[in-house]
This record gives sequence, C-alpha cells and structure tokens, in this order.
Amino acid sequence: MTQATEGMVGGGYYDAHSSFQARTAASGGALLAKAVEALTLPANGQVTVADYGCSEGRNSMAIVGEALTLLAARGASDMAVLHNDLPTNDWGTLAANLAGPDSYLRTFPTARPLFAPHGFFERVTLPASVTLGTSGSAAHWLSAQPPGIDMPRSLYRSDAPPDQLPKIVAQAAGDWTAFLSARADELQPGGILLVQMLGSDDSVDPVRVSAAALMGLMNTCILDLVDSGEIPAEVYARYCFPVVPRTIAEATIAVTGLLADRLELLHCGLTAVPSPYQAAYEKSGDAAAFARDYVAFTRAFSESSLRDGVFRFARGGADAAADRMYGLMQTALAARPDAYPFDDLTLAVMVRRKPVPSSWR
Repeated sequence: MTQATEGMVGGGYYDAHSSFQARTAASGGALLAKAVEALTLPANGQVTVADYGCSEGRNSMAIVGEALTLLAARGASDMAVLHNDLPTNDWGTLAANLAGPDSYLRTFPTARPLFAPHGFFERVTLPASVTLGTSGSAAHWLSAQPPGIDMPRSLYRSDAPPDQLPKIVAQAAGDWTAFLSARADELQPGGILLVQMLGSDDSVDPVRVSAAALMGLMNTCILDLVDSGEIPAEVYARYCFPVVPRTIAEATIAVTGLLADRLELLHCGLTAVPSPYQAAYEKSGDAAAFARDYVAFTRAFSESSLRDGVFRFARGGADAAADRMYGLMQTALAARPDAYPFDDLTLAVMVRRKPVPSSWR
C-alpha cells in the first residue's frame, strides 16, 4: 500500500494558506475548556499536552497556548508539549515558529517543547504520559491507500463508485481505531483527547460530505490531464484522495465498542465552520482573489499526496502536472466563484481515558 501523504506543503506555505484550519481550531474553544475541566490533573502538577498532526505549528500553537492557560488555571505547574507529525513534516518551520512572537513560549517560557516525528496511527510517546491530547484537521487522513481501489473517474468518498466505497470506509475505520488505540495507551488515567476533523452527515440522502464540491472540481481538473494522456489512466484508477470525513456513527463505534474498556465518550458532534475564502469573496466581490486564495489553500493540504500518488507519473513531470491542475482549478473558480463551495462539517470527538485496570502493565 502507498503511504497516504508525506505531510503538508512546507516552507511556511501551509501556515500561510490554512486560514480555514485556523478557524476550525478556534471553533473548538468551548470544547477545549470543557476538556481541561473534565480531565484528571496529576497530583504533582506535571502535565504533558500532545498535539497530533501539528504541521508547521501556526494553528496548533494557538490551541496549545490556550490549553496551557487553562491547565495553569487548574494548578498545573510543570508543563511539556509534545508536537507530533510525520518524519517528513517541516520541522524546521515548526522550530522557527516556537521561537517566534506568536509562540506559547512567550507566555509559558518554562514549558518544554518536544518533537515526536512518527505517524500517529501508532504510539508516538510513552504509555500513560499524556494529560491532554489535541488533534486538529489531521485525523481524517488515511494511513495508506485503500487496498484494491479502482476508481478511474472518481477521487473522493463523495463520488466513489458504490462497489469501491466500502473499501474507503473500511480503511478509514481501521485507521481511526488504530489512532484511538494508540491514544488510549498514551493517555494518563483521566486524561482527555479532543479531536477535530472533517465530518459527514448521513441523516440526509445523499450523504453530506465535507468538501465534496471542491473535490469534485479537483477530480474534473485531474481528469483533463488523464484524458489528454498527461497522466496514465491506470495510475489515477489506483488513487483515492486519502481524506475521509466520518459520520458520527463511524466516529463513535470504536469508542463504544472495541475500546470501551479503556475510553469513555464525552462528546461527538458536527458543527458547520464557514469558509474564510468565501466570506472574503462575499465582502470584496473579487473573484480572481477568491480563486487564488482558495486554490492556495487547496494546494497546501493536497499537493503532497497528489504529487506522490499521481503527479510523479505524469509524462511532463510532477511540477508541470501540479501547476497545470491547480491552474485549471483557479480558472474554473474565477469563472464560477459560487459553484464549488467548501461545505464543511467539522466533527469533534472528545474521549477520556478510563482508570487503568490493576492487570494493566
């Protein structure tokens, strides 16, 4: 199986073009306060906050800073922050951000940042060491391409052929269970995990899937390259964009089932988060600026996966294929700025680690 992604576009590009992710993180402020209120604070006041899928850090540092403020108000004294992402993440930019003016270290200079360069579908730190875990706009990614996928004219959960959708859903279910199982190992008894990710609403027919319109446009533009012979059709057929927005039922089944002896579900719900790019367009009416910013946002989160899974096989090379595809997207968005909205449903899940049984070692 092919690894799903090597991370977001680095060199500060993701930080500069992730306003939606920042808005999503900010929308979870009330839940973060509830999480800190509900967790068991270690008697010695020593806490570790782990952020899973930190990327370059601009968005996650704001959440970590708020978490440290809330923990300090509860009596935490010694604080460490574990920043986790793939080994191929842009760790240099994260380090620079930690030394920058917006770092939580400005407020909490004695906090100790730690780096954990490891995929979060396995344990990334010591057992029972994390007081509070957070993850924003990351847990919807798959660990790998669904095995045996065959989607010659489709890209995403929302447009997958009926015979291929179960493969996507099964991969997402296994990955989510692995993610939660690893966190159950890492959380201290009474520790809390708060996850925000893309969601789907299966109470309507057809199922409302976050970002379906945007992914539909991306699919159309890549198919232009497939149909022109630039990208081999057999390559595209083996590729599924490895992000799967989950339903509430899909998010809760592992917690209330397989992991029920270790995790307690405190919250699971969907909240719509408006697109900052659409809001800016509605205010300015500048379709060209909207198209430019919307494509930059898309490129920041999608290019790494598309480059490895599709573009590197292009006849004219990965760079040319990427520029061509995102250029087609920008042209389409400038011509029809209302046709491809980023319809988001943010799925928030909060779980607490149950007390450790006496048999656990």
